[in-house]
Amino acid sequence: MPFADLQNAIKRAGFSVIEFSDQRAFFGCWSLNVESQGTTYLIVNEGREGWMMFYRASAVDAFTELDKKESAWMDDADKVAQCLTWLSDCLCPTKRQNSEKQKKQEK
Repeated sequence: MPFADLQNAIKRAGFSVIEFSDQRAFFGCWSLNVESQGTTYLIVNEGREGWMMFYRASAVDAFTELDKKESAWMDDADKVAQCLTWLSDCLCPTKRQNSEKQKKQEK
């Protein structure tokens, strides 16, 4: 996975990269830890099994699975787009809350 493409998508979504681990020699597997607004997420591409999984940190060293997509058919651009979709969706509730707060203040 080209890290530069992935990092650009992460930044566009409003997240910071905490850690990236690329094990291309092992069936194209990689993992990515990102953080925004005090919440940490983990994205894992399990190349051997053909799955991409999305988790949210729920406690120290514990993660809750949020979504899972078959990735065997995906190229690198598709995987970057999927990461961007997942992360953008995570910020939507916050954006919605901020919008509602602004509307209340305007009244």
